[in-house]
Amino acid sequence: MSILSSAPTNKTTPFASKRLEGNTQRRGVWLPKLDGELLALGLMTLTFNAFMIYVVVFRLNLFLTDAMARTRSAWQVFFSAEPKLAYIGFIWAPLPTILQLPFVLIPWLRYKGLSGNVVTALCGAGAAMVLMLLLRRVEIPNVLRWLFVGVFIFNPIIAFYSSNGMSEMVLILCVLIVAYCYVRWHETRGQWTYLTGCSIAASFAFLARYDAAFFIVILTLAVALQAFVWYSETPYITESTILMFGAPIGYVMFLWILSNWIIMGDPLFFARSTYSNAGQIGYQLTLLPWLLPIKGNLAASLQAGLIQTWSLFPPFIVLSIVTGVVIIWKRSWLWLSLLGVAWSLTLFSIMNLYVGQSALFLRYFITCIPMSYVLAVGILQSITRLRGWVSLLLILLFAVSTVSTLDAMRGADRVSNWGQWNDVFINAVLEDKPVKAWAEEEELASYIIKNTKGKILVDDFQGYRIIFFSAQPDRFITPGDSVFSLYLREPYGNVEYILTSRFELEGTLNQVNIAYPNLYSQGASWAKLDKEVDIANLVKLEREVLVWKLYRVISSPNQVPFRSPSSDVSPTK
Repeated sequence: MSILSSAPTNKTTPFASKRLEGNTQRRGVWLPKLDGELLALGLMTLTFNAFMIYVVVFRLNLFLTDAMARTRSAWQVFFSAEPKLAYIGFIWAPLPTILQLPFVLIPWLRYKGLSGNVVTALCGAGAAMVLMLLLRRVEIPNVLRWLFVGVFIFNPIIAFYSSNGMSEMVLILCVLIVAYCYVRWHETRGQWTYLTGCSIAASFAFLARYDAAFFIVILTLAVALQAFVWYSETPYITESTILMFGAPIGYVMFLWILSNWIIMGDPLFFARSTYSNAGQIGYQLTLLPWLLPIKGNLAASLQAGLIQTWSLFPPFIVLSIVTGVVIIWKRSWLWLSLLGVAWSLTLFSIMNLYVGQSALFLRYFITCIPMSYVLAVGILQSITRLRGWVSLLLILLFAVSTVSTLDAMRGADRVSNWGQWNDVFINAVLEDKPVKAWAEEEELASYIIKNTKGKILVDDFQGYRIIFFSAQPDRFITPGDSVFSLYLREPYGNVEYILTSRFELEGTLNQVNIAYPNLYSQGASWAKLDKEVDIANLVKLEREVLVWKLYRVISSPNQVPFRSPSSDVSPTK
């Protein structure tokens, strides 16, 4: 096989309606048949993920910050003081929140925010099924395929992120679908249905996490170059192939940018607003000063990213090197493309470190695990002898590497109050002790439910945890409500209570703090302190406790100076 695959020998075009021979002819060219093996794998994986939800939520009482924020956003779409789709938010990628919308309508899935956990469990099961489909491209015994997938499912960080409500498993599922469709597009020599599936999955990957930006660029270049080679004598088919792949992605990106522009007034609001990574990185670096030398230092950024990748899953780097040898040996454009796609996700995180837009969180490198399996498929396809033994060797390598994953999870995320919690999770499992990280917010939410009536004004950029634990989003007036600015200027007669926090770190972005900078520290004649949690009674982890004060509004603050916040936008995550 040449470095670029030769043109289709049967002269099929991307629009050919003729089905392929054999199994493909019977099953069609788009959706694989959901046979007993896939169904059993999906149900078994979902059962395991459900057990992990029980462990994370009910046994360990572990709630992650970003997961709570997304679930709270999904609640507010239907159950807020002003229900609307805009509560999905315009900061973080929207797909993980959108996927929760049907589940939050089920009352028992609103308990403890289980809708988010269910989404990750389903995506984890789907990822395992797509891996099985990929492994079917290689002729190995069934037992080895199951062992491959089993090692993936039971990898500690995969198990954790398949049950904790975060966005990583949504991205992983999309990336694996892209890899599967791209492989099948090559194997079928240009079947348009696989190319379309690849494009749609890549679009969803972008909506799941912005990490997919480099991923999409490299994939688009790979498809374009392959189309030029396959259809060099028919330029109109080349153009159609590129448009077929690029149109869904371009349409989705255009809609997201247009929505930001129309609703928020800035087409790049998600990338450069007050609450974006660019806006938050300042106080993050205050707590992580050792990251400062990495910013603007390409060598240091590469080193930090590679160390994280190696510590999380060493086989990714090892298999990347082996895949490079296979590419030279077999002259395979397919696996050169997929190697670039695999590394694009890691390089995006490294780029963010270099430009100072991101902290060094372990979960940003999690895609190296599923992409290791994709690269393993390419290596196994390239050999004909001893394939079973090589498969067994790779399985053992992946299994042993879970020790490295465990070690990385225990030692990487020492500042765990931004939704990382890998170390907290591992230690809590080993000690079998529940986590009480958000004791203050839980206590305050319980107090609000039992002892207050009426509306509460709060900036949900910080206050989302209180809203989450209260499970009463309709009680809170937040920046996503059209009346927030009016009520912030004149709370008396509009809300009964106002929540304020310490004016430091992320508290400097809190619009209530900006409007009333002395309210937390000095109080005010127009507000009476109703509740302040005693810090001494809180269980502190390795973070500063975010102290809240709940004030009852007793008169108008118009007699005191008012400082207008810099923006009146919804800081949904």
